[in-house]
Amino acid sequence: MEVVATYHLYLSSAYRTSGTTSNYVMNLKTPIVLQNPNNHFSLRVGSAEIPYVFRLLNSTNNVISFSVSRGSTYNSTFTIAPGNYSILSLLTEMKSKLFSSISALTGWDGTALANFVYNRSTGKVALTVLGTDSNNTSITISANSPVFLRCLGFSGPFTFGYTSPTVRTIAESTQNVNVSQNTSVYIRSNSFNQSHSYEAVVGQNSLSDVIAKVQINAQPQSYIVWSNMIDLEQEVNNRLIDSINLYLGDAQSQELDLGGLDWTCRLTIKEWVMTGKESDDLAKNMGGDTMLPELFQQRQKAIEKLKRLRDKISPAVVDASQG
Repeated sequence: MEVVATYHLYLSSAYRTSGTTSNYVMNLKTPIVLQNPNNHFSLRVGSAEIPYVFRLLNSTNNVISFSVSRGSTYNSTFTIAPGNYSILSLLTEMKSKLFSSISALTGWDGTALANFVYNRSTGKVALTVLGTDSNNTSITISANSPVFLRCLGFSGPFTFGYTSPTVRTIAESTQNVNVSQNTSVYIRSNSFNQSHSYEAVVGQNSLSDVIAKVQINAQPQSYIVWSNMIDLEQEVNNRLIDSINLYLGDAQSQELDLGGLDWTCRLTIKEWVMTGKESDDLAKNMGGDTMLPELFQQRQKAIEKLKRLRDKISPAVVDASQG
């Protein structure tokens, strides 16, 4: 195959046609069209500069459901402040918000009785409450936020509490804690039709709209500066490119929140044509009864005829304009 045309697009979300900084549409003043319907486009994200201001715990996953039983059973939620946490700071935030909510429900404040501990040698946490009365107490954290559970090292709901001052139920992580789940940013697009790329990142194995995976190589509140060092290029099925959608997501959610800050990237679009030998091989591989070779010849004859007609018409148009 050979490249017959190359287009470089330097894009900034600041000049979007519509949408938000992290999910926008930009209309092209000059559409990109295949010169020949038998050609195809490829797409490559060459580089990107993305502000690292998005948070692991955010408005999509920071409202945590729980139930507490002390004679009666109550169901409610508590909200973790959006942010990127260490495991120690997250345990402190959880204890404060959880027991504030329990106190509002039941009038019982167990903040001073709670012991949320991180064990560095095992990489796990243990959550307990000291019993000071014989009022059976049970606290269950639900599974409505898998991201939050993974931060604490749990894969499902967990319960802790006590049945007497000396008998306690301890909740201990079932796996290593993980408060650094954002390791990459995925640049995605609904504009480019892919049929050769698949993913199982935010769901089951399916056709992908990912056009680049950007490794996070910066600290929060700085910029992720990335270049496509492996020359990843993807074939797309578009015949016309006149509007481009780009949106940013991570492995936890479909869209990042950049807090209104803009990001930039460089796209390279190439148009490819099959060489004569490749065209012949394609026709042969499609079966002995195919009419493609004959159709290719007829198409070529029609093109040559149109060219001859154009050459005859052009001088006449020039003479008429001068007359």
